[in-house]
Amino acid sequence: MSRIKSIRGREIFTYDGYMYIFDAFNFNKTKKFWRCRYKNDCSCRIHTSTETSEVLKILNDHSHDSEAALIEANEAITCMKQRAKDTLEPTSSVINECTSGISQAAKGELASDGAIKKQIRRIRREVQAAPDAPKDLITLVIPDEFKMYSPSEGIVEQFLLHDSGPGEDRILIFGRYQNLEILAESTSWYADGTFKVAPSLFSQIYVILAKYMNSVHPLLYALLPDKKKQTYEKLLQIIINLKPGLKPISIACDFEQAAIKAFQNIFPGVKIFGCLFHLSKNFRLKMYELDLISKYKNDADFSIAVKMILALAFVKIDDLDTAIEALTEHIPPEVLPLLDWFEEFYVGRIIRNRRRPARFPPVLWNVHERVLNKEDKTNNHAEAANRRLNLQMGVQHPTLWTFITNLRKVQSGRDTFYQQLEAGNSPPKKKKKFIDVDKRIFKIVEDYNNRNTLSFLRGIAQNISCY
Repeated sequence: MSRIKSIRGREIFTYDGYMYIFDAFNFNKTKKFWRCRYKNDCSCRIHTSTETSEVLKILNDHSHDSEAALIEANEAITCMKQRAKDTLEPTSSVINECTSGISQAAKGELASDGAIKKQIRRIRREVQAAPDAPKDLITLVIPDEFKMYSPSEGIVEQFLLHDSGPGEDRILIFGRYQNLEILAESTSWYADGTFKVAPSLFSQIYVILAKYMNSVHPLLYALLPDKKKQTYEKLLQIIINLKPGLKPISIACDFEQAAIKAFQNIFPGVKIFGCLFHLSKNFRLKMYELDLISKYKNDADFSIAVKMILALAFVKIDDLDTAIEALTEHIPPEVLPLLDWFEEFYVGRIIRNRRRPARFPPVLWNVHERVLNKEDKTNNHAEAANRRLNLQMGVQHPTLWTFITNLRKVQSGRDTFYQQLEAGNSPPKKKKKFIDVDKRIFKIVEDYNNRNTLSFLRGIAQNISCY
């Protein structure tokens, strides 16, 4: 499943070896209807989710063979066109990067090198209206056209909400002023950084999201030069200046000390909690380091023993010492280094009968009370926002101008989603398998006082994953 462009620039959706042309939306734009590109000879159609691109329905069979090689060739051409717009690579490098690894059959469907090079040069001539890629953050000048956003025809508003000005510590914040209003209305915030599609000269894109109308909305996109505590503090102070009176009660973020301390300093008393997904991600990286991953994947009992450590996140904080002691006596010897690492960084080592403060104390990552209160255990909303960004950008580290252009497209999609909620539509439902897992975990945590420690940890371990 992928999306490519036709010669005339129309969007083509590929699925299961066939190509489809966009036909129409449903009445509330939550579904896209596609028809086979051979519309005169083939009656096959598919319906997809506007939000996720998931195929929802297939109508009729195709009356012709699949076109896997042609699809692969078109994907390579789409890649070339995107790289031609977004990078300054030589023409030959663009071709080589996008055709490396494709099948011989797909290469046979491509035009000649000369014809492809002409296409790339034409595309670059068309985008020459954009300024040259900035050389540094000191001399960077952003043209007015890249500071604005048009939510609808005839309406133009400020999109660059703040530019801290020339300097190596420069911060740019993009979003809509109405997004600041949503931020002010919400008491539950989420934050996460993504690095892969940050424009050259910037270290990361830091996204601020907030819960409102039973959904979570990405509101502000900040381009940051580094990951220092003072940079995060500067960002948060700028946001406060843009919208005085912000009072978040809780903020979910990654396990990054600089960001956590910045939130605590700028919003004293706010409740910070780390994402269970990020905790499991750190857990997985440590398993690779300890060479446990292969056995984890192939030995079911070993896998449960490993996940019983991660299940400590569901134990009452006051009972962690007892739970760690029980695990130490129960888990296989080769898993003990993983438990030692977890104890040192997330609980705190016991020295002279007292625990030293952990780098990430349990109050940050423990989800026992959050499960009972049916609150979010993860920061997956931010992860989803970053996935949308990565998908829209198409390439790693685009130019600043390409980034802004694509970010406006992302904002347009979020505007549509928000308008649907305002009109009374329900947000997308959680998948049944995840709802069922949440129900089982809730039942186990609710029964906490009636289970012994190992039974509780084993029960949780059977319902969580390190992936």
